[in-house]
Parts: sequence; C-alpha cells; structure tokens
Amino acid sequence: MSNAERSGRGRSGKQSSTEPRSWEEVNQRLAYLGEAERQIRALRDQFEQKVAVLKQQWLEASQPVEEEREQLQGQIERFYWGHRAELLAEGRKSVELAFGRLGSRLSRSVVVEDVAAAQQWLEAHGLGRFLRTRTELDREAIRSTLLAPNGAGESVSHSLLSCPAIRLQEAEQFWYEITRPALRSLGSGGPAAASLRTRRRDGSRAPARAGREVGASNSSGGRARELVRSHVVPAAAASGGSHDRAVQ
Repeated sequence: MSNAERSGRGRSGKQSSTEPRSWEEVNQRLAYLGEAERQIRALRDQFEQKVAVLKQQWLEASQPVEEEREQLQGQIERFYWGHRAELLAEGRKSVELAFGRLGSRLSRSVVVEDVAAAQQWLEAHGLGRFLRTRTELDREAIRSTLLAPNGAGESVSHSLLSCPAIRLQEAEQFWYEITRPALRSLGSGGPAAASLRTRRRDGSRAPARAGREVGASNSSGGRARELVRSHVVPAAAASGGSHDRAVQ
C-alpha cells in the first residue's frame, strides 16, 4: 500500500463522530479538515499520475497497431478504386468477400465557403428563414453591473432592477480558512499544536500571529507566509461568515 493510500485511511475520517462543544474543538476540526483536504489532493495527484502513465503506455503499445490498421485500410481502398470499373461493368458498386464487404456510395454534403457572404446574400434576397439568430441572457454583464463596487453604474443598475424577473439577493454565507498546515500541526503534538494560539517554551500561551504561515521554517528561523484558499459554503449560517450578494 502506498503512502498516499495509507494516509487516505488515516485519522481525518475519525474525528467528526461528535459535535464540537468549544472553540478549541472547532479549531481541532479545522486542523483535521486541512489534513483531510491534503489527503484528497495527494490521492487525486497519485491517481492522475497513474492514469497518465497508463495512457502513455496504451499510446505506445497501440501505435504500431494503429499504423498497421491505417496501412491495411489504404491498401484495400486503393485496390477498390483501381478495380471499381470491373464492378460497374457487372452493374454493382460493392463486392462481398468471405471476411467482409466493401464498396462505394454516393455522399452529398453542403459546403459554405464564406459564411458572412452567405448570410448577407440570404438576408438581401428575402431568405431570412434560413438564418438563425440566438439571443441569450448575459448573466456575467448583469452580475458585474449590479455588484459593482462604490455604486459604479448606479443608473444602469436601477434600470436592470426595474425588470421584475431580476433581483438582488443578500444572504450570510458560512466560510472557513485553514490557516495552519494541518499535517505538521497534527504530526507535532496533535490537536493542541494546531490551536489558535501557540505555546511558548515555558508552557504559557502566546497570542496567535496574524497572517497565514507556511509549514516549513526557513533557514533564518522565521516563517514565510503564503495565501491559503478560503472556502465558502452555500448553506446560510445563523451567525458569522461573509456577507455576499448574489444575482439570480
């Protein structure tokens, strides 16, 4: 069993059997959540690598067979066109052999060499029924106008909101961020190491530093900072969270 598969069966799936009863337990679950997300990413990367390797092996193994198939198809088709007159003399265009049938059939297709010129000509000659116009709602334009900061485009926004089918909806959405690398926190002392406040060497607690920290320390003993993804959960929460506006 690989390390990723072994870690996929690790502790993160066993930490949510009971509801949290304190902020400390919520903080512990954030650490476990970060570890669960790390495991998911590791498993996805592992299996994507396996798929890529298998696909490359399939391409390499099937290439000579594909080349042989194309060569056989070309040989059969060239022979047919070279001997088609024999079949036509017998009043037919196909032949049936022990291992299959082959022949030719009439094919008809429409070729439009210049789409713009064809559209103009059809419209000018009263053949508009052969033109199709598609109109659809530009949701992105509506969203950017109605949700523009600092009241930009206020007059246009007022006009848009005059439409009875368009409205602004505001709701509180729960969100969370993993601000400490959960794997290192869990591996260096369990949930306590992932606390909102860090412990000093004498055992007392120091206030948590602002910002987000990278798990690995640099050579100077400090800690580099990095941006961590935030997650917005669609379900509305009773309190807390970010205040977002959505256009439906």
